[in-house]
Amino acid sequence: MALSTTTLSKVMQAQYRLPTITAYNRLEITPRNSDFDRSLQAEIRDALWMLTRQWQLGEFEGEDAASPVSALILGEHTPVDRVELGASPVQPYDDSLPLEAAVEAEQLRDNLFLAVQIARYFVKLMGLKGLALSYIPTLIGGYPVNYHLDPNDADGAILNNSVQGRLFDGCALLRDIGTPQGAGTVFSAFLVGKGVPSADVDLFSAIGALLAAWYSRTYAQAGASGSAAVPVAAPAPGSAAVSLSKAWEPAKLEYQFDLACPPVAGGGQKVLVAEAFDGLGLDWYSFDINTNGQLAASGNAPAAPSPPPPSTVVENLVSFIPAPVTFKGMPNPRFWMLEDSQTDFGKIDTSPTGLLHLLLAEFGLIYGNDWFMLPYPLNVNNICEIKGLLVTDVFGEHILIDAAGSGTDSNWQRWAMFHQTDTNPDAPANKLFYLAPATGQMPDNDPLEQVNFLRDEVASLVWAVEDTVESQAGNGVSGDAMALRSTTPAPFVPAGTAAIRYVLGTTVPDNWIPFIPVHMAGSVTEIQFQRATMPGAKGALGQVLTENPPPYYISEEQIPRSGVIVSRSFKRARWFNGRTFLWLGRSKVTGKGEGWSNLKFDQIVDIPPGAGK
Repeated sequence: MALSTTTLSKVMQAQYRLPTITAYNRLEITPRNSDFDRSLQAEIRDALWMLTRQWQLGEFEGEDAASPVSALILGEHTPVDRVELGASPVQPYDDSLPLEAAVEAEQLRDNLFLAVQIARYFVKLMGLKGLALSYIPTLIGGYPVNYHLDPNDADGAILNNSVQGRLFDGCALLRDIGTPQGAGTVFSAFLVGKGVPSADVDLFSAIGALLAAWYSRTYAQAGASGSAAVPVAAPAPGSAAVSLSKAWEPAKLEYQFDLACPPVAGGGQKVLVAEAFDGLGLDWYSFDINTNGQLAASGNAPAAPSPPPPSTVVENLVSFIPAPVTFKGMPNPRFWMLEDSQTDFGKIDTSPTGLLHLLLAEFGLIYGNDWFMLPYPLNVNNICEIKGLLVTDVFGEHILIDAAGSGTDSNWQRWAMFHQTDTNPDAPANKLFYLAPATGQMPDNDPLEQVNFLRDEVASLVWAVEDTVESQAGNGVSGDAMALRSTTPAPFVPAGTAAIRYVLGTTVPDNWIPFIPVHMAGSVTEIQFQRATMPGAKGALGQVLTENPPPYYISEEQIPRSGVIVSRSFKRARWFNGRTFLWLGRSKVTGKGEGWSNLKFDQIVDIPPGAGK
């Protein structure tokens, strides 16, 4: 079939297009001035456009949402003046002492390090008072350094060898000076019996008073009153140690104590209960309120303050100008205002059940400019109750605002922050807040003692592993090193040509203390853990496991599958009066999981060839 000339031309043009050249023209302005400051100001020439933009975004719609211009707050303050540490009698308390120090402080126990420290300071006072150092041999003869040293305590042995024949026992000396039984007379009688001149005896008495004051000033001792300002005598080897902490509950491995305000007219009293303080810092959430509780002096305890006059409860009426709450990245309330974009709410990864994330997004995007902050002065160690908040807005209206959670809702629906929960679930909602005299975060010191409570599901036991044990040198040493034995078991000698042998049971290191499960009294389902001892083991060496005589029980719920680590260490804090407090306290943290002791029973093992030769 023949194609026409026109059709052939179109086909050739479609297959073989002619090349083309594309060109661009660039238009540039020629500035008349080299100063761009005015151009960068982004001036708006048309104010009507801005008004219409505000109308378009609905900013002219009336919402009857006036801004506050002033606020009146009426609060009631009640100071706390007494504390009950565990089962000890009620003692007076004031905020001149941090609450952690009053609760945690253990009474120090005699050890070689403390004895040397006290003796060295006494010798220093002797030099300051002009007493001859020739009296030191006399003091050594009356107060010799004689402390039980574990064979594996290398640090303690070095310190003991360095002071033998050179220093005396400062702990024993301080007890003869500072205790009510001694009152300095025992020490004075000792000096007179050694033929010390009366003038020097008087100087020694003055030095003894300075020594007792220094010790009381240096170490915060057990009890809020600080009356027990002498070390406790060390127990004899093999005997149970005395409890050094009044508030520590060994069965729960936690501190337990109560605080209370003075009773007011009519018999009412505010009692704060701290049933599970782990030694990691006190705050308002550490306490519950007991509306039915009473905390008064009892037994032979120091007399608690008498019922105060009504003026002890102070009503505080203050007026403030509310300040808007702001945060970085907060959306600005006007369309044309530039934001810093430091918070990207669009990147919040949450789900319909992530209430905290959703509340944060709603607060930041919708109600961010509707929150205001009011400062309210409150002294520490006071229980505060806000009676009312009266807000005056720009329209002159007065609005009375009640506390959150104080409505008629049922108890299970009520929720509020920064108030003390009542131990009685049927009690009406309270608006009480306790500002604890607490030090907050403190630097951690190396532990003198650390016990790791862990579950061994294979052996159906709980092991209390003494990872760190207190040395006589005043520091913590490895519990594994202290558990070493000087003798090794005799080598196994097989009988005849036997190829296997029966092993009744293996053993564990001496610093692994077993707690076996036992039924609680009157129950066949509930159990608790009782301290036991492995056959032939030395037993526990630390204070945590030896301060309770047998039987020593720990509640099952206190040792979860994750385990628990209990530590004893010195804590130091500076209080708001400038004074420094140093005390020995405990802390409890979550463990590192379960463990396996490699304890086995009824084993048949192979005898290697040539064993016993």
